[in-house]
Amino acid sequence: MIQVHVPATSANCCIGFDSLGMALDWWATFQFEPSNELIITGCPKEYANEENLVVQSFLKTCQHLKKEMPTFHLHIDSDIPFSRGLGSSSTCVVAGILACDAWFQAHLNKMEILEIATDIEGHPDNVAPCIFGKAVCSFMEEGKPRMMIVPCADYKCLAMIPDYPIVTNEARKVLPSTLEYKDAVSQVGHALCFLQALQVGNEMILAKSCVDHLHEPYRKKLIPDYDSIHEQCQEMDLAMWISGSGSTMLAISLDPMKLNQLQKDVETKLSIQCRQMPIASKGAWVDYE
Repeated sequence: MIQVHVPATSANCCIGFDSLGMALDWWATFQFEPSNELIITGCPKEYANEENLVVQSFLKTCQHLKKEMPTFHLHIDSDIPFSRGLGSSSTCVVAGILACDAWFQAHLNKMEILEIATDIEGHPDNVAPCIFGKAVCSFMEEGKPRMMIVPCADYKCLAMIPDYPIVTNEARKVLPSTLEYKDAVSQVGHALCFLQALQVGNEMILAKSCVDHLHEPYRKKLIPDYDSIHEQCQEMDLAMWISGSGSTMLAISLDPMKLNQLQKDVETKLSIQCRQMPIASKGAWVDYE
């Protein structure tokens, strides 16, 4: 049996729209074993078919390797919520690719895996941290993903997960088509400071650098709880952003007491589910039983 373990992610990281993602120490496990027919368990019935994203990603990798698609029993063990901005679809994509690579012992390297995953997802900001761990900044060049791993100080994360989903395609519809030049300059400066503060552990600058002009001013309107949480995070000097397309919001800090206080307030006052975790130090991996 092949087991693939893939971390949840938080994309955009406020100022890194479609270019910066962070792996979270919150894992989904996908088990594959030979079967005479395709069997999928551990997910809602509407996804237990050939259109399942894990299966489709396995198939895409078979085509890349020029191998015939096998049949298997796939069991999914994941409590990463769907449509909440925590990379649930990326975990499925990366799991399918790694499982196929392991099944045929193809020994794809991580950049090859990233290219297949990006081709499926459309951009690398979520799948890259799934594969490499830590934080990853990326861009596309002539249809190919380019990326750099960003080492992170010992930050802890608090995911605040409302009970309503946001579909990525809908979240993209609210974005503007143009950006003021001064806002573009501001975005670059804040992004550069964010990356340095993330690496060296400057929590004050990290919090102050979380000023976005590309997506958060528009997407926050889709998240009724955003303003109150954002205001509290500012008062506590906490870095906070919309995770992916939302509805999850992520706060990070070097001080667990700050996150504990924020979690207590969010759970008590807003009845929002919370979960704390470190930044994942490694990306997806495979084992065999």
